[in-house]
Amino acid sequence: MQLRVRSLATKVILLSVGISAILAAGLTFLGYRKAARGLRSRTETALAADSSLTANLIDSWMRERMGSLRALGRLGAIRRALETAASPAREDLEATDRALTDGAALAPDIESIGLVNLAGKVIRTNDGKDEGRDLSQREYVRDALGGNTFITGVSVREASGKPAIFFAAPILGSNGTVIGAAYIRASTDPVRSCVEAAKNRLGPGAHGILLDNTGLVVETTIDANFRMRPIAGAAAQPPVLQARRSWDSGASPAPLDLVALGSLGEMSAAATTNFLLDGVQQLAVAQPLKNAKWVYIASLPMSEVERSAREFLRTAIAGALLGLAVATGLALFFARGLTRSLKRLTEASERVISDGDLSQRIEALTDDEIGRLGRTFARMVEALREALTTLKASAGSLADAALKLRSIMDEQSQFIASQATALQQTQVTAQEIKQTSALAAEKAQAVLQVAERADEIGGAGERAVARSLGGLSEIGKQAREVGDHIQKLSERARQIGGITMTVKDLADQSNMLALNAAIEAVRSGEHGRSFAVVAREIRSLADQSIKATNDVGGILQELTSSIGTAVSLTEASTKRMEAGIVEVTSSGDNLRALSGITRENVAAVRQIAAAVSQQNAGISQIFAAVTDQMALMDRVRDGLQRTQQASEELREVAARVGQTLERYRL
Repeated sequence: MQLRVRSLATKVILLSVGISAILAAGLTFLGYRKAARGLRSRTETALAADSSLTANLIDSWMRERMGSLRALGRLGAIRRALETAASPAREDLEATDRALTDGAALAPDIESIGLVNLAGKVIRTNDGKDEGRDLSQREYVRDALGGNTFITGVSVREASGKPAIFFAAPILGSNGTVIGAAYIRASTDPVRSCVEAAKNRLGPGAHGILLDNTGLVVETTIDANFRMRPIAGAAAQPPVLQARRSWDSGASPAPLDLVALGSLGEMSAAATTNFLLDGVQQLAVAQPLKNAKWVYIASLPMSEVERSAREFLRTAIAGALLGLAVATGLALFFARGLTRSLKRLTEASERVISDGDLSQRIEALTDDEIGRLGRTFARMVEALREALTTLKASAGSLADAALKLRSIMDEQSQFIASQATALQQTQVTAQEIKQTSALAAEKAQAVLQVAERADEIGGAGERAVARSLGGLSEIGKQAREVGDHIQKLSERARQIGGITMTVKDLADQSNMLALNAAIEAVRSGEHGRSFAVVAREIRSLADQSIKATNDVGGILQELTSSIGTAVSLTEASTKRMEAGIVEVTSSGDNLRALSGITRENVAAVRQIAAAVSQQNAGISQIFAAVTDQMALMDRVRDGLQRTQQASEELREVAARVGQTLERYRL
């Protein structure tokens, strides 16, 4: 089953408690491990210190006893008594007895002090007991007679059954050879006192064990029955011990099952070890004695060490639980403060998303990250509110601009339609002018032919005068007709000029409207980009229209000038022909003058023909220009239709933007 936690406060609390629990558990575990190691180390240090103290005390006691033996060995009376054992002097014997008695009185633990000859027999004691007894097989006696100082030995007295500790030292004669030995039999009470004092110092559960060099238990606080019993696995086994020591008349005692201590009999340095005692693990420190190959072992149950560690663990767990409770309370406190601010932000966000409410005000009450988030969110809402307000106003302006543009485009479309109608009429008029100009050209050519013919026959005589007069009359008539046609042509040219100016005015207005449309498109931003392209195309067409009308105006001006010249020439020719007719009629003598005039008329007619030809070419250009203007008007009309469509789409976009903005409360 998957547990889903929706509340942020719960997540924060669980996370904080989880982290605190992990840290508490980890720190408790590490503290327990460290405390356990520290307690073990401290216990080992305490055991080592106490075992060293106890070993030093026992060593000190042994040094005192050995010092007493060495002092006896240096007495001259004792040396002389041993050297003259067969017949010793009375004074030497008395001095020897006093020395032995005084030596025994030095300490209550000294049970007996005696002298042994080279044969191993006791020759003198402080209390007279054991004199004559053979001790040659005793280990301490053998070592002393062999020239060695026997520091310690332990055995059970046959008489009392109590253990005793023996010290022996060789006595050297005047020649430096061994002549006998002195020994002390001391009780184990001082050793027992040291071991029990050590136990009391270490506290409950502590024990002390004193082992000799063979692994025999000299003294212990564990159990009185452990005394004088060997450790199982020791270097010297009980049969050997029995051969070397006196166990009274009883059998050798069973070894103790403390195998872990069996290898400590001859150690030379302190060591830490563990052993089982009645199923309880013991922590022990073994300390070798300096004056003997004995080992003192101080031990404490591991349960005591672990008990202290467990007490620390319980204390640490209690502290961890308390810290966990405090962490939970703090997490709850901070989580509530955290979620309170986040809840306000969440509710505000939901109102913005679901209701479009941007009119709300959000206040941050803290200076932490949540407070900064709240202030940032408030600034974002404020910026969004300002942006939507601006967008709403822009959408309204865009809709108004689209309506105005649609109205302007409608007016422009009507104006372009009227322009197209005017251009169509201009095209018809230009066609008529073209036809009239062609007819005038034909007439001019006919006049030229007649003039040339008159020039040919001008010199033929009077006979031709009549025909010349008739021809001149015909020429006058035709000249008047040509003048009339040229006058009509001039009038048509003026009409075309007026139409051209009208087209230019329309192009200027189109250019101005295109400029206004481009400005509105720039204001509209991205939505007015297509409209800007249309406006730019209209402006280009208007510029082309202006240029074309300027070209047509120039051509019409030249045509008007040529027509004026032709009219002037025609009128002059008519007047001259009328004068010639008068002169020919009045006098035939003026025939030569008439011929000259005729030649002049030929030249004038040629000029008229050339002018008419130029006029015909100009009219053709005007017709072509008007045709191009018609095509341009068609393109302008198509552009206006696309502009109207774009403005309609722009108005629809503005309406949709306005509808979208209506759901937000600003």
